[in-house]
Parts: sequence; C-alpha cells; structure tokens
Amino acid sequence: MIDYIIIGILLQKPLTGYDIKKEIKLGIGNFYKASYGSLYPALKKLTDKGHLVLTEQTQAARLKKYYKATDLGRDVFMQWLASPVDINLGTAAMLARIYFFGELPKDIRNQRLQEYEAAMQKILTAHEQIEQQFAHTISNDRQYFELSTLFYGLQSVQGMIRWVRHIQAQKEFPVKEDENA
Repeated sequence: MIDYIIIGILLQKPLTGYDIKKEIKLGIGNFYKASYGSLYPALKKLTDKGHLVLTEQTQAARLKKYYKATDLGRDVFMQWLASPVDINLGTAAMLARIYFFGELPKDIRNQRLQEYEAAMQKILTAHEQIEQQFAHTISNDRQYFELSTLFYGLQSVQGMIRWVRHIQAQKEFPVKEDENA
C-alpha cells in the first residue's frame, strides 16, 4: 500500500523522502504509519519501475533528491484507486484509498463508496445476528466482556456507515467550537 500512497502524494508536486514522510504523517498518520525503513526502499523500487523519476538539486550546499510521479506511475495509481473495494484489506487500506478519492471522477468515487457502504452493511447484519444469539445469555463477567467486543464492533460499523453516507453527500464537517473562546 505504501507504493500507492507515495505516488498519490507525489501527484501534487515533487518532494524529498523526508517531505513525503511528513506528508504521510500529516495527512493519514492517524491511521497509517510509514517508517524511513519502508519509505526509502519503496521509493527506490518505484523509481526502478518507472513510476517515479528522481532529480537532484543543490540547496544551501546540500544535495537534495526530489521524487516526482511519472505518467506511468499516475496510471498505476489511478487503476488502484478506481479498483473495486476489498473490505478484507482492512480499515487502514480503505481509508488510504478514500484519502485520495478527490482524484477520481465523481461517478467512480460514488460507486466505490456505495460498495464500501454495502460491505459494511453486510458486516453490520452479521454482527446483529450474533448479538441476537448471545445478548440475553450473559451470566458472568467473562461473557459480559466477551460480548462487549461485539458491541464495539457494532458501534464501529454503524459509525463507518454514517461516515460513508456523510462523505457521499459531501456534507460539511462539524467544526468544534473553542471552549476557551
């Protein structure tokens, strides 16, 4: 996934490895982490494949390496971004894709969001069926806490469905009021 994230970031402008790491941290760092140990080998691999091009510039007596996405890199990235949803890849993979959905045509973006919502709805239905089987059988602390993880799953999936519907409608995000103002 790091390959696609790197290309997606570099579609905006050429950056150094350090700056790419910073962009990852600022943009998707709340759900995806990239180390220099994974970033630099990925940059080399992507450059070798022709998905990125490397240029060197001297700034303040230091040689800096800038990476830029090529047309081939953009094509590979767009194929990944537009591909059907695979819910089995996990939340971080899905969020990384959605982070770049502004690059997709609206019809494809909406189709992928609808697929994601449908997949989450199936998971919710399965969780609700499990809850119906076991919710009334709690007889001790162990069972209570085991079931609490199911409750967490229910709440999480319901929240994801609400969130997907919110972004499908492109509603504004609530701004938190400063409590000290």
